[in-house]
Amino acid sequence: MSSVTINDKFQTREELVQFIDDTANTAVEKAVRTVAPPVRRVPWATSGPVCQDSAGYSVLKAAAFALGYVGADQAKEEIHTHHQLRDLYAAYGFSPHHGAQSFLVPLASAHLPVFEPHGQRLQTELRQKMTAQASKYDPDEAGWLLRRTGRVMTKALGTTVDTAGGTLVPLPMLGELIDLQRNLECFATAGAQEIALPPNGRIQFPRFTGGSTAYWVGEGAAITESQPATGNLDLQAKKLGVLVKMNNELLRFASPSAEGLVRFDMARAAALKADLAMLEGSGGTQIKGLTTYSGIAMHTAATTAANGDTFQPQDVAAMEAKLPDAVDAPTAWVMRKSLFAALMNRRADAVSAADGRGGFLFRDNRSVGTDRPRELYGTPVIRSSQVSAARTKGSGTTLTYLLLGYFPDWIVARLGVMEFLASGSGDTALANDQTFLRGIQHIDAGPRNPASFVMCDQLVQS
Repeated sequence: MSSVTINDKFQTREELVQFIDDTANTAVEKAVRTVAPPVRRVPWATSGPVCQDSAGYSVLKAAAFALGYVGADQAKEEIHTHHQLRDLYAAYGFSPHHGAQSFLVPLASAHLPVFEPHGQRLQTELRQKMTAQASKYDPDEAGWLLRRTGRVMTKALGTTVDTAGGTLVPLPMLGELIDLQRNLECFATAGAQEIALPPNGRIQFPRFTGGSTAYWVGEGAAITESQPATGNLDLQAKKLGVLVKMNNELLRFASPSAEGLVRFDMARAAALKADLAMLEGSGGTQIKGLTTYSGIAMHTAATTAANGDTFQPQDVAAMEAKLPDAVDAPTAWVMRKSLFAALMNRRADAVSAADGRGGFLFRDNRSVGTDRPRELYGTPVIRSSQVSAARTKGSGTTLTYLLLGYFPDWIVARLGVMEFLASGSGDTALANDQTFLRGIQHIDAGPRNPASFVMCDQLVQS
């Protein structure tokens, strides 16, 4: 093949520049005609906003694009991320449940498969994109948006009963969806171990179900043979659907503050549902809950009654004593806020029986203005309304339970992406000018050693 130099083809610099301009314009026009909307992947052309490389990733833009509110030129970052995630997981055999209708959104960059350099680069890139707008979050703007949309999104962290109010704290800043969700999950707060769920949706952990046995033997006598019993913790992806009803004002007034509201709402809905399943789930299509495992140790409160038992100070040490020797110290208690409030306020008798005027039983004497540490005998207390208040004994139907355990032995496996669907149709959404966002997470959880947890059931909440 003969080579042709630029000087042979073009006589002047102007001819070369004109040729480059004509070729570029022809290529762009051809790409626009041949690539069907709404996705236009034209690597050599730029349309829509420019000079916004630091804008980061927006869940709102992903929803708006899925509904057709914005074009592909306005959601280039979100579309590009979708294709990156789809191609990455397709290489491992994963395909979305709804095929081309699903829009993949980053859930946890740390849980992406990083078995090759491409996955490692994508992990770092997505983490930066999801947190790029964190410094632009404006609480005042968020408050204005909440008033415009008629919604209240604050969380109560007080130790009062569930039906009363609590301490209102600001909404969290922008960040990865999984970070927001974990901050709201009681199991994650208690110290549960997080792992990445493989793209095939299944992972097994070996565990001992029975140990070897040692024997004293005499001189020349044979040692009795023993074999440790083993088993597996089989974690298989369960679908956790998150449905968020969002007023369209948030799409119209797209901003970092509006983005933060949507991310927090999705994280809160998922955290509550995941916590409930991890506590009391029946298995099958949902997570099998900790309280349903047969290997968990059971403790009966010191004061028993026909219609419900009463937790006493001596039960704290008695429950800890039921943990195996392998557990040096428990990491957390998990109970309802109402039960913890009752324990903190319980007092000994002073002058007459049942007068409740003596010293506090579960904490030292402090003034009302002094902050009460959320712990029992040095072990942190995680309070959650997902702990049941409908346990029964006799005629008691509003009883509850509490858990003590070494929560790093509870394994939570999640997929690094969330399947995202958006809809603005339907009678309710159309009439109320709303958008329904549905995200599907893939998650499972279970204990490596059920004996690392102790449960005290059928407790009165007063």
